[in-house]
Amino acid sequence: MGKLTILLADNSMDKLYHGLVLALDARSIDWTVKFFVTSQAVAIFTKKFSGRAKLRLGFFARLFVSMEMKRMKLPDVELLIQEAIKEGVEFYIDEVGLKIAHLGKEDLMDNIKLSGGITYLKEAQDSDVVVTL
Repeated sequence: MGKLTILLADNSMDKLYHGLVLALDARSIDWTVKFFVTSQAVAIFTKKFSGRAKLRLGFFARLFVSMEMKRMKLPDVELLIQEAIKEGVEFYIDEVGLKIAHLGKEDLMDNIKLSGGITYLKEAQDSDVVVTL
């Protein structure tokens, strides 16, 4: 069984979407998946996340992406996050990034864990594949 570690250090929709698809694909072949989130992207994994509002897209870009995702019948990223959690993907939020965003552990979505750089480095060291987005 393989192990995939993903580092999301950007809050762009395309990187988040691709990371989630990779995570779900890896779980479908029974790999262990650790998904680390840093920087501005931590806001995506909070209870206050309201769709694409926290993603780095302007109004018209969000509208276009939303329409294109519906046209291509792609699932919404919020649903992908919940599906990934259900499938066993472990999500870790950088504690420093959370503090910088003026958020606390209580603001995190359910089943999301806090971590730091050492946790990421240890997981990455033991992984078969490491992807940074």
